[in-house]
Amino acid sequence: MNSQTESHVIAFLSTVPAQHYVLGYGSLLSRDSRERYSQIFTPGLPVNVTGFQRAWVTRSIAEQQTYVGAITDSNSQLNALLIPTAINPQLKDREKDYRFVEVGVQALSFTGAPMSETLFNALEKHTFWICETLQVLPANEQFPVHQTYIDTCLSGCFEHGGETKAHAFVSQTKGWEHPRYNDREAPKYPRAANLDSRQHSKIDAILKALS
Repeated sequence: MNSQTESHVIAFLSTVPAQHYVLGYGSLLSRDSRERYSQIFTPGLPVNVTGFQRAWVTRSIAEQQTYVGAITDSNSQLNALLIPTAINPQLKDREKDYRFVEVGVQALSFTGAPMSETLFNALEKHTFWICETLQVLPANEQFPVHQTYIDTCLSGCFEHGGETKAHAFVSQTKGWEHPRYNDREAPKYPRAANLDSRQHSKIDAILKALS
């Protein structure tokens, strides 16, 4: 890790002090979604997390749709956002189809290069959590994936890393053969971010490659 990136991470940890950090890898990537629906107003920091596979496997019975979930896999990684926040009842309700699993500092990476002892020690003062899916159930016609959820996730990627992060989200996620419904005119995802036509066009271009 270069010294500039390392300094930025340490400064972030000092500027936004918190004991607990959630590794958001789905809709929590979107600042608009997490602020409006979960009142999480702290900024996030891009991070890669090893040891987990992101896939379309988290079924919401109440909301009748399927979301991405994290599955333990030592050979996989996913891009996420380091979000300082308490695991309060409101967040637990949002993530009711997941369990909060503690993640060790050694699973975090900010550039792909080994982190220094200084940064490791700074991170060790905090506790990191990821939402692991409770039950692995791939999407189907009864519990499909809705476009507004995908839009929310990818718009969050745009915010903290541009199209590079959005492409990483797509490539690091399994199960894209799922049934997908375009609900942009009448959103079915209850925590959908507000996007404009330009963002929709960028997302459509990224997803077009999947077909």
